[in-house]
Amino acid sequence: MNRKFIIICVSIIAVILLVVALVSGSKKPQEDKNNESEIAEQTSLEDEITLKSQEGNYSVKITAVFEAEPNSADEDAPKAERVAVVVYEYKNADITDGLSIGNTHFKAYDKRGKELKQYPQNGLFEPSEIGESGVFTASVAFALNNDNNYLKIEYYNDTASKKPDATFEQTW
Repeated sequence: MNRKFIIICVSIIAVILLVVALVSGSKKPQEDKNNESEIAEQTSLEDEITLKSQEGNYSVKITAVFEAEPNSADEDAPKAERVAVVVYEYKNADITDGLSIGNTHFKAYDKRGKELKQYPQNGLFEPSEIGESGVFTASVAFALNNDNNYLKIEYYNDTASKKPDATFEQTW
């Protein structure tokens, strides 16, 4: 009888372990639908990247990247040996509520992958809201503290997102 009892206990434990393993190990995590879309890349200046948002369609392109002497009246401006100014254009295809793309939509990295701080450069083209079929040119500046003439620029439709919607690599 002792042997029969041990076999039954071991069988019950084995069944419980099997059920636990099946329940916890067989489910795959659901894939995030937002991660399925690829990041658009601009291969050269003037290449336009078309994007779709919940509000509608629009496009962004980098039209120029150039170096400038740091020039800011802002006392809190980050230290900068040089400044890279990025001029960009955005077009509103069909967003009825208007479109404005400001500097918060951009991040930049140097050749080593270090995130660069935005710089409040005097004389930048400030963004403005545009209606359907509108086009606008604006600019954003980044503090440079190395001698590389390279930027990897990331564009985020949703500024809270961790994944960029488009990337631009530029040298000058």
